[in-house]
Amino acid sequence: MERRDYLLRMLEDLGRVMVRVRELVVGQSHAAATQELERAAARAGLALPLVQALGGDGLAAVLTTAGRPDPVKYLLAAEYLTVEGLRAAPPDDAALFGRALALYRGIGPLRDTSLQTAVADRITDLERRVAAPHSPLSGGTLR
Repeated sequence: MERRDYLLRMLEDLGRVMVRVRELVVGQSHAAATQELERAAARAGLALPLVQALGGDGLAAVLTTAGRPDPVKYLLAAEYLTVEGLRAAPPDDAALFGRALALYRGIGPLRDTSLQTAVADRITDLERRVAAPHSPLSGGTLR
C-alpha cells in the first residue's frame, strides 16, 4: 500500500513537471528544463547524470525501487534523455532520442489518462525524430 501511495503522489507530481518541462523546451530554455527534471528526480531518488552514463543492466538497476521497475523513474529518465537530445548535436541527438523512446515504451500502463496521453505524444514525436533524425520535419516542438 505504501508503494502504491508513493507512486500515485509521484505520478501526479510528474504530470505537472512534464507540462513545465514542455513549456521550457518550447521556449528554448533547455538548461532550465534539465534543472526542473533534476529537482523532480532528486525527490524520486534518481541521479539523472547516471541515466546518460549507464546502459543495460546498470540503467535498469537505477530505475527500480524496492527491486521493481519504477514508472516514475522511467518517465523522468526518458524526459531527461529527450531534453538532452534536444541540446545535443548530431549524431548524439538521435542516439539520445532512441534511448528515450525505449524507456517510454518500457513504461507499463498508467492510470492517469493525461499522463498516458503525454507519454503517447512523446512516443509519437520521438518515433518521428528517430526515423528521420535530421530532416526538417523532425525538428518540431515536443508536445
